[in-house]
Amino acid sequence: MGQMIYMFASFAARHKDGVTCIQGMRLLADTLHPHGIKITWIVSPESARIAAAELTRWHHDFGDDIAVHTPELSGTLADKTAQMAARRDAVGNALPWASLTVAAAGHQDPEIASVLEDTGFQGLWGFCWEQIEVDGITDRGCPWGFYYMDRGERLRPAQGRGVIGMEWTARDLLKSFHSGNPCIYSTDPNDVARSGLCSWEQIDYLKAMADNYRRNTRYNEHVFLLQHQEAHEMERTELSQCYTDEDIREAAVMLDGFARHIKDSARMMTLPEAAAFYRDQNAATASSYMLWEDTPIPHHNPDYGWGTPVGPWPKTFLFYDRAAQMMFIEGKAEPVCIRNYARPNAPGEYFQEPKIPRVRLHRNTQLPWRRELEFTVQSPCAMPFGVAIWGDFSLYQIADAPGMVEGKILPRELLFLRYDIQKGENRYVVKLQGK
Repeated sequence: MGQMIYMFASFAARHKDGVTCIQGMRLLADTLHPHGIKITWIVSPESARIAAAELTRWHHDFGDDIAVHTPELSGTLADKTAQMAARRDAVGNALPWASLTVAAAGHQDPEIASVLEDTGFQGLWGFCWEQIEVDGITDRGCPWGFYYMDRGERLRPAQGRGVIGMEWTARDLLKSFHSGNPCIYSTDPNDVARSGLCSWEQIDYLKAMADNYRRNTRYNEHVFLLQHQEAHEMERTELSQCYTDEDIREAAVMLDGFARHIKDSARMMTLPEAAAFYRDQNAATASSYMLWEDTPIPHHNPDYGWGTPVGPWPKTFLFYDRAAQMMFIEGKAEPVCIRNYARPNAPGEYFQEPKIPRVRLHRNTQLPWRRELEFTVQSPCAMPFGVAIWGDFSLYQIADAPGMVEGKILPRELLFLRYDIQKGENRYVVKLQGK
């Protein structure tokens, strides 16, 4: 059994006339700190100076830390690097105890991975899995959770280490993928409230989302669940008129209930702690195996999610490694989507393979305490590929599978086999040995 790592980040960079969103910050701190949750505050130099007393106290008393808000960078790569270094130094002058290894926002800049790596940052917060255009962000194609960013293409994993791409806020992987609208199926309390999926103490859907993440610690050493809420959205002042006082109280109640649900089953970290932990554990982007069950929910509010299709959706297995991302629906051997990171990220394609090869099973032989499978994959081109054979393989382990890049048995669910297939016919034999 692996670990679920839980992180909470709050955007707290807004300021005006010497005032920052301190009321919202205090409400978040009062809501989450009693549950042992450390908050990573995303600050600008100005908001860091204004809130320095509270931030310092929360750091010493509760372990909170800081991420450096990324401004709009301009000029050459060297110019951007200098601007980001100056930004970090200015925050450090206000908060000399802060680790300042994680940057936040600004991830749409195509050079951001190079800028941050050259500046010495370890992580970048703000990626939105499967999102298109909302808030000006199109990140469809990037992995969920954590991954090392490629210097030349921010949405693609690097082959080795790099700056760690971190989600804005965790999403329901199944509903986000099948509906095409991840902004409804989010851990942001305002998203699920506006969509009509949760309210006040009625947060069964948020709890079920956390449970799906927690269940997947069966198949992964570490599962990262990052939640976010803007501090300015937790107050009604000159800095923010987005929500009513009632909306703010509702969001606090929902966050309190969610924290109560996850606190005993998760390891709490700040973003700088999680970045250091990930680098210590992984020399390259770690593969992720996520088996996701659909959660029954009421229909979303059409005024918030207009045009979004409604489930229920089939059980879905999602996988990524450094080479690809794949999604499988229950019972189907080949993936329904392959995002091949060797492809260019052309507009509207999101690394996606246009033609997915078919898998043909030729032999499935059950012997005394052994099984052998033989199948072929006919492909129009070389690509990373995976096969999911659904069923109960819990009595076996993979004994011999020539050509397999990696594989895993998810007991009582499926056998997953990852290959790099070539153009034409690819024939594979897999031998399973009883445990």
